[in-house]
Amino acid sequence: MSITTVASQVNAPMPTSRVIHCYVTEAKYAFLRAIRNPGFSIPTLLFPLMFYLLVGFVFRAFQATDPNVSFFMFCGFATMAAMTPGMFGFGIGFALEREQGLFRYKRAVPMPPFAALLASVAMSVVSTAIAVTLMAGAALALGSVKLSILQVLTVVAVVSLGAIPFCSIGLWLGSICSGRAAPAITNVIYIVLIYFSGLFIPLPEGIRVVVLGSPAFYLDQLALASIGAQNFIVGSAVNHVVVLLGVTVLFLGLATRRLAREG
Repeated sequence: MSITTVASQVNAPMPTSRVIHCYVTEAKYAFLRAIRNPGFSIPTLLFPLMFYLLVGFVFRAFQATDPNVSFFMFCGFATMAAMTPGMFGFGIGFALEREQGLFRYKRAVPMPPFAALLASVAMSVVSTAIAVTLMAGAALALGSVKLSILQVLTVVAVVSLGAIPFCSIGLWLGSICSGRAAPAITNVIYIVLIYFSGLFIPLPEGIRVVVLGSPAFYLDQLALASIGAQNFIVGSAVNHVVVLLGVTVLFLGLATRRLAREG
């Protein structure tokens, strides 16, 4: 076998089946790694359900006569479930990977260039789907929200895909923060986005306009529309989708530019 033949085999493109296998395998182990980490899995999968039940029983939200109140609370916690894995998985996890050199290592190993990124996004989407499904199961069992199976599937799909913009925000945070600073900064931004989106408590009239600056508001609006809530819908679904797509592209671009400087 000549040197030319060997070189051509080394430089030959990877078969499509192997590329797909790489993406699937990376996504599988990204999810298993996240689930086996109690510091990530418990807040991501169980906290939305726990807070939903706590607020529903303690503040008697489950006893509200207006069904839109129950929809409002359910979609608020579903939106929170979508924010958590992306912002913390990328915002903190990626910052630690950069600091420990794992990011450079992943770029050096012979794997598809976007496999690790897409695996983490898939992990966030699946984690959100599980968390919202648990919430929906509890809501249906308690009778706090009247939803059909189609409505449950729709809201789970909408909110799960809505986790992607928060993955891009988390990626940007992870690209600019050190591993030590990332938890504090991510938590502050997470709380600010939740509060100023009016997910759980309508903001005072004088500052209500600030909700338009929070991506969580637009995802919450899509979730409310998907289950048929009426009194809380602002604007059209198309506008909300466009804003979330814009947020995704913007922060993904900012993160890419920041990481390109690191070489």
